[in-house]
Parts: sequence; structure tokens; C-alpha cells
Amino acid sequence: MIKDGKFRFTLQFGMNTDEEQKAGNLLEQLGKKKSPVVVAALNEYMTNHPEILSGRGDIRLHIAAPDQKHLEDMVRRLVTELIGSGILPDAKDHTVPTGSVNQVSHDILDMLADLDMFG
Repeated sequence: MIKDGKFRFTLQFGMNTDEEQKAGNLLEQLGKKKSPVVVAALNEYMTNHPEILSGRGDIRLHIAAPDQKHLEDMVRRLVTELIGSGILPDAKDHTVPTGSVNQVSHDILDMLADLDMFG
């Protein structure tokens, strides 16, 4: 609807999927600065899917799983952050190593380096 020389819309969607929750959380976080993000996202979608403009196309989302290298990089980053912060994961139901924290950290970094052999 056009009112006062501006487009005005009300948007509502569920919280049933991870995608909906991520989108909703981002929009909530943006507060009153949602418009530039929505305009950019819609224009990118229309550029990549021009059939939507003619009314012939259905909106379909394809969520791709990350590749193995991406997952390995994520694990490395998380482990490095945990080691650097000194916070260790909950040890409940796990055996706790008896070596020093530095030795355990070194062992973990060695294991991560060994992941490259499988890539």
C-alpha cells in the first residue's frame, strides 16, 4: 500500500523452521532499519529469478549444506576460540584428560592439523 509517498507493508510469518527463525531474529534485531535489507534482498532475488516478475514462477528456496572444507574451517575456528578463551566444554559424561591444559590444547591442535590428511 502506498501512503504518504511511501510503500507500507505488514509482514508476518511463522517460527516453524530454522530459516524463519533466523530471518525473524534478523528483522527483529534491525528494528526500524529493516527496509534497506528487505529492498536489497528482494532486488537480488528478482535479478536471480526474473520469472517471479511475470507471475509465472514459484518462490523456491534451496538451502545448501556446507561443504567439508567449510565444516572443517568452522570446527577449527570454534576449537581455537575455546582454547583461547580457556573455556572447556561441559565434561559431563566425558572423561577428563589428566594432562595440563597446555598439553591438551597442543594435542587438540595436532588433531586438527591431522584433519588435512583426510581432505
